[in-house]
Amino acid sequence: MYFAQASVAWSRRINPGPVYAARAMGRLTERALEDVIAAGCTVCSTRRLKFRTYVDGLIPLQGGEPVGPIKWAYDGEKFCDGVFEIRCGQCDRVLFDEPMCPRCHTPNGLAVALASANTYPVLSSCPGCEGDEVRYIAMIPARVEYEGKRAEKARTATEMDDPGFHGYRVDCKGCGTVAELVDRCPLCDAPGPLRQRPC
Repeated sequence: MYFAQASVAWSRRINPGPVYAARAMGRLTERALEDVIAAGCTVCSTRRLKFRTYVDGLIPLQGGEPVGPIKWAYDGEKFCDGVFEIRCGQCDRVLFDEPMCPRCHTPNGLAVALASANTYPVLSSCPGCEGDEVRYIAMIPARVEYEGKRAEKARTATEMDDPGFHGYRVDCKGCGTVAELVDRCPLCDAPGPLRQRPC
């Protein structure tokens, strides 16, 4: 069992919808990312880059236990929004480094996110239909390598009970979203309102 299962009396949806602060992209905008990729490493001139980013992953659960691998659930904008480090893939020089929380932009929140354990409940069943199969959505630190025109698929060694893994939503195939964390940051636990992420 990855977590002590929580018996939480939730409604089919925690509230009518998340309350977000005004949208603000991370320090690494899509344009800035394109510039880094185009320039490559200014020391050794390689264009092979290593990214560290927080991205969304979906874990299928049955009875509160994982029953399949992580399914990545992010696009280019969300990938860019979660990037907190870029290194040269050859000489390991740091090309970009951002210590703020990738989700809420709290100063120095990244260290808290990477070091802290998940506190979001892992449900053993849907609180609406009581089905035992749900999808658990989390923000997970991942590594992505890029060379040329194609980026590799995200990879992570972080599992559900490891520091750095942070759940924030539970979906049911029949009921839709049945629980979602909206009043604080899922990564660094800073109070809301949360900034809106790219759609």
